[in-house]
Amino acid sequence: MANFMRKFKFGLKSRLGLMPGTMRIEARDMKLKKEYEEFLNYEKSGEPQRFQELENIVTSQDFKDRKKYIKNQRFKGSDAYNKLQEYKSMKKSPAFKGYLRFVSSKYFPDFEKFDDSEEIKKIEAAGKDNQEEIKALKKSPGIQAYYKLKNSKDLEYFRILHNSPEMQRFKELENYINSDEFKETEEYLKSPGKFKKSAEYKQLTEYKELKKSWKLKWYNKLRKSDKFDELKKWKLVFSDDFTGNELDKSKWLTSFFWGKKLLGESYSLAKDQHYYTEGNNHEVTDNQLKLYTRKENITGQAWDPEIGFFPKEFEYTSGMVNTGESHSQKYGAFEAKVRMHDSPLIYHVFSILAEKMIPHIDIFRFSGKNKKRIEFNSYWDEREDTKIRKRSDDIGGIDFSRGFFIFRLEWYPDRLVWKINDTVVKTSDKGLPREPMYILLGSGVDNGGSETGLPTRLDIDWVRCYELVEEQKKS
Repeated sequence: MANFMRKFKFGLKSRLGLMPGTMRIEARDMKLKKEYEEFLNYEKSGEPQRFQELENIVTSQDFKDRKKYIKNQRFKGSDAYNKLQEYKSMKKSPAFKGYLRFVSSKYFPDFEKFDDSEEIKKIEAAGKDNQEEIKALKKSPGIQAYYKLKNSKDLEYFRILHNSPEMQRFKELENYINSDEFKETEEYLKSPGKFKKSAEYKQLTEYKELKKSWKLKWYNKLRKSDKFDELKKWKLVFSDDFTGNELDKSKWLTSFFWGKKLLGESYSLAKDQHYYTEGNNHEVTDNQLKLYTRKENITGQAWDPEIGFFPKEFEYTSGMVNTGESHSQKYGAFEAKVRMHDSPLIYHVFSILAEKMIPHIDIFRFSGKNKKRIEFNSYWDEREDTKIRKRSDDIGGIDFSRGFFIFRLEWYPDRLVWKINDTVVKTSDKGLPREPMYILLGSGVDNGGSETGLPTRLDIDWVRCYELVEEQKKS
């Protein structure tokens, strides 16, 4: 019933001209992919992550507490202020004043030189026997300078403080008070706009600027939407846009996979009226692959299940391409943009196949006998026997020989979904393949048709294969 309703809706849309056009779909998809690429590039830039990091910082209680602390900081009461007061207090004390007067005297260098020297010891210990020598020593300018300070009232302070822990502390404080660090700290703490000079203010400013960014707003809006969900679902694993001057033989075989493998040459089926040539019926031009079907006699190999390969005279030639050697996959999406030129004698197909004859699924089969009809076929066997099952459906309502259409098959573990121009036309949970499949596009000659319209061709603008990202993650 579901597929019947899809057929009905598709036919109704076709007749009313409501089917989405191929060019419009491509333009929409291209725009979406470009926007998604911009989205990913912006994400890789690190700006969204930086904004989130900053938002976590500036909205935290710790940041608010630090901001309040910085704004409330004062010089008075700070560690720098306390050190300054300690230094001033020490400098004003009688002991340090006396010490500083003592060491700033012009006689201090001589005092320091002769203090506890042998000369002074000799003078201090001199007796009556060497008065002449003592007199000579006392006349020395340095010793005279020594005795001028020795009798100073500040000597006691010098003796107490010289090389003491107190003096060491005083010098530490003095060095700090005269340092750039202290001056910068004092200036910062006395400044009314100290928060603007902080690292926290830089973080807050950067956060506010990013928050105003239109690109970040655009990114966050898209990140929370489902706009890219379908793109995220698929990973492109094979494609060809046919932009060169010849077919890429690393991607495509121009004959059946088994013919290449067993014979090393092309073949057709015994019942076929056409022979698949290896390259003579192919042309890459205008960024398209064109597969021609012509009326011409040719001798080639034919395959019959009972007698095998044998030479046969064919009345027609045609072309096909497949990825039997280059690419096959289990699950995913297979799509191609094609244009089918009609002739009552010709059919065109886009299929996926396995290494054996079945399973075989036609993403579409078009016959020139009825250009307003497309078939969707599935061939498979059951595990318990080898009998071939077939399910065939069709859809109509539009001339499929007029312009390009995008045909797509989505293969999930539990179903198959056929689409034409992004519109679902069939679903099925029967005959699901269990092995990797490769793609084939080609043309052939139908029985009972007239030869009008020959030669004709199938135009292929591009081919793409996607893997399911979910399956990628599971594997």
